Amino acid sequence: MAESKQNLRECYNSGVKPEIAYEYEFYINDEMHRTKKQIITGEELHEILGTCSDTHFIRMKVTTGKKLIGPKVEVNLTECGIERFIILPFEQEIIDIYDCFCKGVNPVITYNYLIKINKEKYKVEKETITGREILDLTDKSPENNSVRMFTKSGKKMIGLDESVDLTECGVERFVIVPLDCTEGFVNAEPFRQLTSDDISFIHSYSGKVDFIKNGQTDWIIFRDFSLPEGYNVKTSDMAIMVPKNYPIGRLDMFYLSPSINRKDGKIIGALTNAIIEGKNYQRWSRHRPTTNRWNPEIDCLETHVILVTSCLESEFKKR
Repeated sequence: MAESKQNLRECYNSGVKPEIAYEYEFYINDEMHRTKKQIITGEELHEILGTCSDTHFIRMKVTTGKKLIGPKVEVNLTECGIERFIILPFEQEIIDIYDCFCKGVNPVITYNYLIKINKEKYKVEKETITGREILDLTDKSPENNSVRMFTKSGKKMIGLDESVDLTECGVERFVIVPLDCTEGFVNAEPFRQLTSDDISFIHSYSGKVDFIKNGQTDWIIFRDFSLPEGYNVKTSDMAIMVPKNYPIGRLDMFYLSPSINRKDGKIIGALTNAIIEGKNYQRWSRHRPTTNRWNPEIDCLETHVILVTSCLESEFKKR
């Protein structure tokens, strides 16, 4: 036993507790190091890598998550579940969680993260965050609001004291959902064909939302809808027609009032006029390709609004 050695990563992967040994092998970032000490401090870890606590932080990755290790903290290497140590500079690139999701990449361990809550992005200094902390960031009370997390595997509600690891691949963003359905930005009763997810999304919208009936046609109008940079106005009312057989029936196209133009004067294709709520709207004839057909199991009002924004942004990539 006195001449044995223990590889902490192998123990971690095997789910076994490291034994007391003559030598321990462990990783800092992606490089293996060795020590004969069973107890090691944060300061000693800095010495191994040639860094210091004034410029770099230490995270210890264990089975229960990631722990911040200060210079005076002692770590027992025979503790079960140590996978590796991460030592990185404080002043490194801020990781945008939403951007990682869009690119399909796994967020790296860092000291600062950007998370998207509703339409805004917020900076946090740790890789785990609770539902309560998300509400605190947005100055929303936990008594009147809840948090929904969007990931590549779907949506789920986050408990006030439930912890989310931002470095897990697939975390996209968070939406604040008012618990009181009479509170918010909705004018008039929602259409019956809308789902509970649609109603939650509408309540998360930062502006006013109106439900309009033009004869037999149902319209949702997002007031003061934000437009990407490059158009002659910053906001416009954005209308979406909701079929009676929605969500089986697809949401298609979108309508803007006032009509918008590109600042550079270039022509926008496939536009016509339509009358909604007694005034002129600009109809954007944009349709899903066969490779991205409407799927009622996945698509909803929110995914269509995301598609609207994508169409408005991609206009500048076409011409």
